[in-house]
Amino acid sequence: MTGRDDPDLLANLRAPNAEHDGVFWHGDRRLMVFDADAANQANAENFADLTLPDRFVDRIRGRRSPAVSWRQVRSLWLSQLRVLSGEDRLRALTDRMAAALDSRRDQHVDFAWLSHEVMFRALVPVVLDGLSTSDQAWLARDAIAKLTRLDAGPGGQTRRQQWQAIVAQLHTGRVVRKEIRRRARGRHSRVDLTQPIVDRLLPSLGPDRALEAVTTVLTAIAGPPGAVAGCLMYELAKRPEWAATLTAEFAAGSAEQLYRTGTRSAPTAHQFVKEVLRMWSAPLLMTRSARVPLTVRANRLEVGRHYLVSPYLVNHDERHWSDPDTFDPHRWSAEAAHRPPGGHYYVPFGWAPTTCIGAGLGSIQLVLLTYLLCTRFRLELRAPDAARVSLGAVPRPLDFDGWVRLRQLPVTDAT
Repeated sequence: MTGRDDPDLLANLRAPNAEHDGVFWHGDRRLMVFDADAANQANAENFADLTLPDRFVDRIRGRRSPAVSWRQVRSLWLSQLRVLSGEDRLRALTDRMAAALDSRRDQHVDFAWLSHEVMFRALVPVVLDGLSTSDQAWLARDAIAKLTRLDAGPGGQTRRQQWQAIVAQLHTGRVVRKEIRRRARGRHSRVDLTQPIVDRLLPSLGPDRALEAVTTVLTAIAGPPGAVAGCLMYELAKRPEWAATLTAEFAAGSAEQLYRTGTRSAPTAHQFVKEVLRMWSAPLLMTRSARVPLTVRANRLEVGRHYLVSPYLVNHDERHWSDPDTFDPHRWSAEAAHRPPGGHYYVPFGWAPTTCIGAGLGSIQLVLLTYLLCTRFRLELRAPDAARVSLGAVPRPLDFDGWVRLRQLPVTDAT
Protein backbone atom coordinates (compact mmCIF):
# COMPACT_ATOMS: atom_id res chain seq x y z
CA MET A 1 0.00 0.00 0.00
CA THR A 2 3.02 2.27 -0.11
CA GLY A 3 4.33 3.86 -3.28
CA ARG A 4 7.81 3.04 -4.54
CA ASP A 5 9.15 6.50 -3.74
CA ASP A 6 7.31 7.00 -0.46
CA PRO A 7 9.32 7.09 2.77
CA ASP A 8 9.66 3.81 4.64
CA LEU A 9 11.32 4.27 8.01
CA LEU A 10 11.75 0.51 8.31
CA ALA A 11 13.22 -0.13 4.86
CA ASN A 12 16.78 -0.80 6.08
CA LEU A 13 15.61 -2.81 9.08
CA ARG A 14 13.35 -5.42 7.51
CA ALA A 15 16.05 -7.72 6.10
CA PRO A 16 18.25 -7.86 9.25
CA ASN A 17 15.10 -8.19 11.35
CA ALA A 18 14.14 -11.34 9.47
CA GLU A 19 17.72 -12.65 9.46
CA HIS A 20 18.23 -12.26 13.22
CA ASP A 21 14.72 -13.15 14.41
CA GLY A 22 13.98 -9.67 15.67
CA VAL A 23 17.01 -8.81 17.86
CA PHE A 24 20.15 -7.27 16.31
CA TRP A 25 22.59 -4.36 16.48
CA HIS A 26 22.25 -1.64 13.86
CA GLY A 27 23.94 1.60 12.81
CA ASP A 28 25.40 3.49 15.76
CA ARG A 29 25.34 0.40 17.95
CA ARG A 30 21.76 0.65 18.99
CA LEU A 31 20.02 -2.61 19.75
CA MET A 32 16.90 -3.34 17.72
CA VAL A 33 14.43 -5.35 19.80
CA PHE A 34 11.65 -6.23 17.37
CA ASP A 35 10.87 -9.72 18.62
CA ALA A 36 7.65 -9.72 20.67
CA ASP A 37 8.94 -11.89 23.51
CA ALA A 38 12.25 -10.02 23.79
CA ALA A 39 10.56 -6.60 23.69
CA ASN A 40 8.04 -7.68 26.32
CA GLN A 41 10.80 -8.90 28.62
CA ALA A 42 12.97 -5.80 28.13
CA ASN A 43 10.08 -3.43 28.80
CA ALA A 44 9.01 -5.31 31.93
CA GLU A 45 12.54 -5.28 33.40
CA ASN A 46 13.42 -1.74 32.34
CA PHE A 47 10.30 -0.10 33.77
CA ALA A 48 9.58 -2.35 36.75
CA ASP A 49 10.28 0.45 39.26
CA LEU A 50 9.62 3.52 37.12
CA THR A 51 9.42 6.69 39.20
CA LEU A 52 9.04 10.33 38.31
CA PRO A 53 12.24 12.39 38.10
CA ASP A 54 13.16 14.67 40.98
CA ARG A 55 11.51 18.08 41.19
CA PHE A 56 13.37 20.90 39.48
CA VAL A 57 13.88 22.85 42.72
CA ASP A 58 15.34 19.76 44.40
CA ARG A 59 17.69 19.10 41.48
CA ILE A 60 18.94 22.68 41.79
CA ARG A 61 19.54 22.20 45.53
CA GLY A 62 21.18 18.81 45.06
CA ARG A 63 18.63 16.80 47.02
CA ARG A 64 16.13 14.02 46.31
CA SER A 65 12.40 14.59 45.95
CA PRO A 66 9.74 12.41 47.58
CA ALA A 67 9.58 9.28 45.42
CA VAL A 68 6.41 8.99 43.34
CA SER A 69 5.92 5.85 41.27
CA TRP A 70 4.37 6.06 37.84
CA ARG A 71 2.19 3.17 39.02
CA GLN A 72 0.50 5.57 41.45
CA VAL A 73 -0.14 8.07 38.68
CA ARG A 74 -1.37 5.39 36.28
CA SER A 75 -3.66 3.90 38.91
CA LEU A 76 -5.33 7.26 39.50
CA TRP A 77 -5.70 7.89 35.79
CA LEU A 78 -7.11 4.43 35.06
CA SER A 79 -9.70 4.91 37.78
CA GLN A 80 -10.65 8.31 36.36
CA LEU A 81 -10.82 6.91 32.83
CA ARG A 82 -13.58 4.54 33.91
CA VAL A 83 -15.61 7.61 34.79
CA LEU A 84 -14.60 9.35 31.57
CA SER A 85 -15.85 6.32 29.60
CA GLY A 86 -19.38 6.67 30.94
CA GLU A 87 -22.41 7.31 28.72
CA ASP A 88 -22.55 11.07 29.12
CA ARG A 89 -18.80 11.43 28.60
CA LEU A 90 -18.83 9.32 25.44
CA ARG A 91 -21.75 11.34 24.12
CA ALA A 92 -19.81 14.57 24.72
CA LEU A 93 -16.69 13.04 23.13
CA THR A 94 -18.68 12.14 20.02
CA ASP A 95 -20.22 15.61 19.88
CA ARG A 96 -16.76 17.18 19.94
CA MET A 97 -15.58 14.97 17.09
CA ALA A 98 -18.73 15.79 15.12
CA ALA A 99 -18.21 19.51 15.71
CA ALA A 100 -14.62 19.28 14.45
CA LEU A 101 -15.72 17.45 11.32
CA ASP A 102 -18.59 19.86 10.76
CA SER A 103 -16.27 22.86 11.08
CA ARG A 104 -14.34 21.59 8.04
CA ARG A 105 -17.40 20.54 6.08
CA ASP A 106 -17.32 21.33 2.33
CA GLN A 107 -13.78 22.71 2.60
CA HIS A 108 -10.87 21.14 0.75
CA VAL A 109 -8.81 19.45 3.48
CA ASP A 110 -5.94 17.03 3.95
CA PHE A 111 -7.66 14.16 5.73
CA ALA A 112 -4.44 13.06 7.46
CA TRP A 113 -4.20 16.46 9.16
CA LEU A 114 -7.97 16.59 9.76
CA SER A 115 -7.79 13.32 11.67
CA HIS A 116 -5.28 14.85 14.11
CA GLU A 117 -7.48 17.91 14.58
CA VAL A 118 -10.60 15.81 15.23
CA MET A 119 -8.96 13.50 17.76
CA PHE A 120 -6.97 16.19 19.59
CA ARG A 121 -9.89 18.62 19.92
CA ALA A 122 -12.07 15.82 21.24
CA LEU A 123 -9.49 14.57 23.75
CA VAL A 124 -8.26 17.84 25.26
CA PRO A 125 -11.19 18.10 27.73
CA VAL A 126 -10.50 14.51 28.79
CA VAL A 127 -7.05 15.64 29.93
CA LEU A 128 -7.74 19.26 30.90
CA ASP A 129 -11.36 20.39 30.93
CA GLY A 130 -12.81 23.87 31.31
CA LEU A 131 -10.17 25.81 29.39
CA SER A 132 -10.97 29.08 27.65
CA THR A 133 -11.05 29.20 23.87
CA SER A 134 -7.74 31.08 23.77
CA ASP A 135 -6.04 28.55 26.07
CA GLN A 136 -7.32 25.67 23.96
CA ALA A 137 -5.92 27.44 20.90
CA TRP A 138 -2.42 27.49 22.45
CA LEU A 139 -2.62 23.77 23.18
CA ALA A 140 -3.64 23.17 19.56
CA ARG A 141 -0.72 25.26 18.27
CA ASP A 142 1.68 23.27 20.42
CA ALA A 143 0.25 20.01 19.08
CA ILE A 144 0.53 21.23 15.48
CA ALA A 145 4.13 22.30 16.09
CA LYS A 146 5.03 18.83 17.41
CA LEU A 147 3.34 17.15 14.44
CA THR A 148 5.10 19.51 12.03
CA ARG A 149 8.43 18.51 13.55
CA LEU A 150 7.59 14.83 13.03
CA ASP A 151 6.48 15.54 9.47
CA ALA A 152 9.53 17.65 8.57
CA GLY A 153 11.48 16.45 5.55
CA PRO A 154 15.24 16.02 5.21
CA GLY A 155 15.78 19.77 5.59
CA GLY A 156 14.06 19.83 8.96
CA GLN A 157 12.16 22.82 10.26
CA THR A 158 12.82 26.44 9.39
CA ARG A 159 13.99 28.83 12.09
CA ARG A 160 10.55 30.40 12.10
CA GLN A 161 8.90 27.04 12.70
CA GLN A 162 11.36 26.25 15.48
CA TRP A 163 10.67 29.58 17.16
CA GLN A 164 6.91 29.12 16.82
CA ALA A 165 7.22 25.67 18.40
CA ILE A 166 9.13 27.07 21.39
CA VAL A 167 6.57 29.84 21.90
CA ALA A 168 3.66 27.39 21.69
CA GLN A 169 5.33 25.00 24.14
CA LEU A 170 5.96 27.80 26.64
CA HIS A 171 2.35 28.94 26.40
CA THR A 172 1.10 25.39 26.89
CA GLY A 173 3.19 25.15 30.04
CA ARG A 174 1.70 28.45 31.24
CA VAL A 175 -1.85 27.24 30.57
CA VAL A 176 -1.36 23.96 32.42
CA ARG A 177 0.48 25.57 35.33
CA LYS A 178 -2.25 28.21 35.72
CA GLU A 179 -4.98 25.57 35.75
CA ILE A 180 -3.17 23.42 38.33
CA ARG A 181 -2.81 26.46 40.60
CA ARG A 182 -6.49 27.37 40.25
CA ARG A 183 -7.54 23.87 41.21
CA ALA A 184 -5.06 23.67 44.08
CA ARG A 185 -6.73 26.79 45.54
CA GLY A 186 -10.11 25.08 45.35
CA ARG A 187 -11.46 27.51 42.77
CA HIS A 188 -12.00 24.98 40.03
CA SER A 189 -12.76 21.26 39.86
CA ARG A 190 -13.38 19.14 36.77
CA VAL A 191 -13.78 15.50 35.85
CA ASP A 192 -10.63 14.98 33.82
CA LEU A 193 -7.16 13.44 34.15
CA THR A 194 -5.67 16.55 35.75
CA GLN A 195 -8.01 16.61 38.74
CA PRO A 196 -6.75 13.44 40.51
CA ILE A 197 -3.18 14.71 40.12
CA VAL A 198 -4.15 17.90 41.96
CA ASP A 199 -6.36 16.22 44.55
CA ARG A 200 -4.16 13.27 45.46
CA LEU A 201 -0.55 13.80 44.40
CA LEU A 202 0.23 17.50 44.19
CA PRO A 203 1.94 17.76 47.64
CA SER A 204 4.36 14.94 46.84
CA LEU A 205 4.75 15.74 43.15
CA GLY A 206 5.20 19.47 43.43
CA PRO A 207 4.05 21.91 40.71
CA ASP A 208 6.74 21.08 38.15
CA ARG A 209 6.25 17.30 38.23
CA ALA A 210 2.47 17.75 38.15
CA LEU A 211 2.95 19.98 35.11
CA GLU A 212 5.15 17.33 33.48
CA ALA A 213 2.58 14.59 34.09
CA VAL A 214 -0.23 16.57 32.45
CA THR A 215 1.83 17.83 29.51
CA THR A 216 3.07 14.27 28.87
CA VAL A 217 -0.52 13.19 28.27
CA LEU A 218 -1.21 16.25 26.11
CA THR A 219 1.80 15.28 23.98
CA ALA A 220 0.53 11.69 23.76
CA ILE A 221 -2.91 12.70 22.46
CA ALA A 222 -1.33 14.96 19.82
CA GLY A 223 0.29 12.09 17.90
CA PRO A 224 -0.76 8.43 17.75
CA PRO A 225 -4.55 8.91 18.12
CA GLY A 226 -4.68 11.18 15.08
CA ALA A 227 -2.28 9.00 13.09
CA VAL A 228 -4.42 5.90 13.62
CA ALA A 229 -7.61 7.88 12.95
CA GLY A 230 -6.14 9.02 9.63
CA CYS A 231 -5.47 5.41 8.66
CA LEU A 232 -8.99 4.46 9.75
CA MET A 233 -10.37 7.17 7.45
CA TYR A 234 -8.10 5.83 4.70
CA GLU A 235 -9.34 2.25 5.07
CA LEU A 236 -12.98 3.36 5.11
CA ALA A 237 -12.49 5.49 2.00
CA LYS A 238 -10.55 2.82 0.09
CA ARG A 239 -12.82 -0.10 1.03
CA PRO A 240 -16.42 0.75 0.13
CA GLU A 241 -17.52 -2.82 0.85
CA TRP A 242 -16.41 -2.46 4.45
CA ALA A 243 -17.97 1.00 4.73
CA ALA A 244 -21.29 -0.51 3.55
CA THR A 245 -21.04 -3.39 6.04
CA LEU A 246 -20.34 -1.02 8.93
CA THR A 247 -23.07 1.38 7.86
CA ALA A 248 -25.58 -1.49 7.95
CA GLU A 249 -24.40 -2.55 11.41
CA PHE A 250 -24.72 0.98 12.78
CA ALA A 251 -28.16 1.38 11.16
CA ALA A 252 -29.39 -1.65 13.11
CA GLY A 253 -28.53 0.06 16.39
CA SER A 254 -28.10 3.58 17.69
CA ALA A 255 -25.51 5.93 19.07
CA GLU A 256 -27.06 5.56 22.52
CA GLN A 257 -26.35 1.84 22.42
CA LEU A 258 -22.72 2.60 21.65
CA TYR A 259 -22.53 4.99 24.59
CA ARG A 260 -24.03 2.36 26.91
CA THR A 261 -22.11 -0.69 25.72
CA GLY A 262 -18.90 0.71 24.25
CA THR A 263 -17.89 -1.60 21.42
CA ARG A 264 -20.16 -4.56 22.30
CA SER A 265 -23.15 -3.33 20.27
CA ALA A 266 -20.98 -2.94 17.14
CA PRO A 267 -18.78 -6.07 17.03
CA THR A 268 -17.90 -5.73 13.34
CA ALA A 269 -16.86 -2.10 13.81
CA HIS A 270 -14.74 -3.22 16.76
CA GLN A 271 -13.03 -5.83 14.58
CA PHE A 272 -12.43 -3.17 11.93
CA VAL A 273 -10.85 -0.82 14.50
CA LYS A 274 -8.67 -3.59 15.96
CA GLU A 275 -7.36 -4.38 12.48
CA VAL A 276 -6.62 -0.70 11.78
CA LEU A 277 -4.69 -0.57 15.06
CA ARG A 278 -2.75 -3.71 14.11
CA MET A 279 -2.10 -2.78 10.51
CA TRP A 280 -1.09 0.83 11.15
CA SER A 281 0.44 0.88 14.63
CA ALA A 282 1.90 4.25 15.60
CA PRO A 283 4.64 5.22 16.18
CA LEU A 284 6.65 2.81 14.03
CA LEU A 285 9.75 2.99 16.24
CA MET A 286 10.20 3.92 19.89
CA THR A 287 13.61 4.61 21.44
CA ARG A 288 14.13 3.42 24.99
CA SER A 289 17.02 4.14 27.35
CA ALA A 290 18.15 1.37 29.67
CA ARG A 291 17.30 2.46 33.22
CA VAL A 292 18.86 -0.69 34.67
CA PRO A 293 21.40 -3.16 33.21
CA LEU A 294 19.55 -5.31 30.69
CA THR A 295 20.37 -8.54 28.90
CA VAL A 296 18.26 -9.03 25.80
CA ARG A 297 18.87 -12.42 24.21
CA ALA A 298 22.54 -12.45 25.26
CA ASN A 299 23.02 -8.79 24.30
CA ARG A 300 24.17 -6.68 27.24
CA LEU A 301 22.88 -3.12 27.66
CA GLU A 302 24.40 -0.92 30.34
CA VAL A 303 22.47 1.92 31.95
CA GLY A 304 22.00 4.76 29.48
CA ARG A 305 22.41 2.66 26.33
CA HIS A 306 19.55 2.85 23.86
CA TYR A 307 17.42 0.17 22.29
CA LEU A 308 14.49 0.43 19.89
CA VAL A 309 11.17 -1.38 19.83
CA SER A 310 8.54 -1.44 17.09
CA PRO A 311 4.86 -2.23 17.72
CA TYR A 312 4.40 -2.10 13.95
CA LEU A 313 6.89 -4.91 13.25
CA VAL A 314 5.57 -7.01 16.12
CA ASN A 315 2.05 -6.65 14.75
CA HIS A 316 3.31 -7.69 11.29
CA ASP A 317 5.50 -10.61 12.38
CA GLU A 318 4.69 -13.52 10.06
CA ARG A 319 5.89 -15.96 12.71
CA HIS A 320 2.80 -15.12 14.74
CA TRP A 321 0.32 -13.60 12.28
CA SER A 322 -1.36 -15.11 9.24
CA ASP A 323 -0.93 -12.88 6.16
CA PRO A 324 0.23 -9.98 8.38
CA ASP A 325 0.45 -7.41 5.57
CA THR A 326 -3.16 -8.03 4.51
CA PHE A 327 -5.86 -5.80 5.97
CA ASP A 328 -8.41 -8.33 7.21
CA PRO A 329 -10.81 -7.41 10.04
CA HIS A 330 -12.34 -10.89 9.73
CA ARG A 331 -9.25 -12.28 11.46
CA TRP A 332 -10.76 -10.96 14.72
CA SER A 333 -14.07 -12.83 14.39
CA ALA A 334 -14.76 -15.90 16.48
CA GLU A 335 -15.11 -17.97 13.31
CA ALA A 336 -11.70 -17.01 11.88
CA ALA A 337 -9.59 -19.97 10.75
CA HIS A 338 -6.40 -18.35 12.09
CA ARG A 339 -7.05 -16.60 15.38
CA PRO A 340 -4.80 -13.62 16.28
CA PRO A 341 -2.15 -14.50 18.87
CA GLY A 342 -3.12 -11.64 21.21
CA GLY A 343 -1.20 -10.85 24.39
CA HIS A 344 2.15 -9.18 23.83
CA TYR A 345 2.01 -10.17 20.15
CA TYR A 346 -0.68 -7.51 19.63
CA VAL A 347 0.73 -4.25 20.97
CA PRO A 348 -0.83 -1.18 19.31
CA PHE A 349 -0.76 0.48 22.74
CA GLY A 350 2.68 -0.73 23.81
CA TRP A 351 3.83 -3.18 26.49
CA ALA A 352 3.17 -3.44 30.21
CA PRO A 353 3.89 -1.81 32.56
CA THR A 354 3.93 1.31 30.34
CA THR A 355 0.93 0.43 28.17
CA CYS A 356 -1.00 3.51 27.04
CA ILE A 357 -3.47 4.35 29.79
CA GLY A 358 -6.04 5.44 27.20
CA ALA A 359 -6.16 2.15 25.31
CA GLY A 360 -9.76 1.40 26.27
CA LEU A 361 -11.10 4.88 25.67
CA GLY A 362 -9.02 5.17 22.50
CA SER A 363 -10.59 2.04 21.01
CA ILE A 364 -14.09 3.26 21.82
CA GLN A 365 -13.31 6.68 20.36
CA LEU A 366 -12.22 5.08 17.08
CA VAL A 367 -15.47 3.09 16.93
CA LEU A 368 -17.42 6.30 17.55
CA LEU A 369 -15.46 8.08 14.81
CA THR A 370 -16.30 5.18 12.48
CA TYR A 371 -19.95 5.63 13.45
CA LEU A 372 -19.85 9.32 12.53
CA LEU A 373 -18.18 8.60 9.18
CA CYS A 374 -20.73 5.91 8.32
CA THR A 375 -23.91 7.66 9.47
CA ARG A 376 -23.50 11.44 9.58
CA PHE A 377 -20.54 12.35 7.36
CA ARG A 378 -18.77 10.94 4.32
CA LEU A 379 -15.35 11.57 2.83
CA GLU A 380 -15.18 12.62 -0.81
CA LEU A 381 -11.65 12.02 -2.11
CA ARG A 382 -10.12 14.32 -4.69
CA ALA A 383 -8.12 11.48 -6.29
CA PRO A 384 -9.24 8.12 -4.85
CA ASP A 385 -6.70 6.07 -6.82
CA ALA A 386 -3.73 8.16 -5.67
CA ALA A 387 -4.21 7.73 -1.91
CA ARG A 388 -1.71 5.47 -0.14
CA VAL A 389 0.06 5.13 3.20
CA SER A 390 3.70 6.03 3.81
CA LEU A 391 5.72 4.75 6.76
CA GLY A 392 7.44 7.73 8.34
CA ALA A 393 7.57 8.44 12.06
CA VAL A 394 3.96 7.26 12.00
CA PRO A 395 1.90 5.66 9.22
CA ARG A 396 0.54 8.58 7.20
CA PRO A 397 -1.82 8.59 4.23
CA LEU A 398 -0.47 10.60 1.28
CA ASP A 399 -2.49 12.26 -1.50
CA PHE A 400 -5.41 11.71 0.82
CA ASP A 401 -7.38 14.90 0.52
CA GLY A 402 -10.84 16.04 -0.46
CA TRP A 403 -14.03 17.17 1.24
CA VAL A 404 -16.11 16.23 4.27
CA ARG A 405 -19.75 16.03 3.20
CA LEU A 406 -22.95 15.52 5.13
CA ARG A 407 -24.67 12.26 4.35
CA GLN A 408 -28.12 12.44 2.84
CA LEU A 409 -30.66 11.13 5.30
CA PRO A 410 -33.08 8.54 3.89
CA VAL A 411 -36.47 9.93 2.87
CA THR A 412 -39.41 8.43 4.76
CA ASP A 413 -43.10 8.70 3.97
CA ALA A 414 -45.03 11.05 6.19
CA THR A 415 -47.84 9.36 8.07
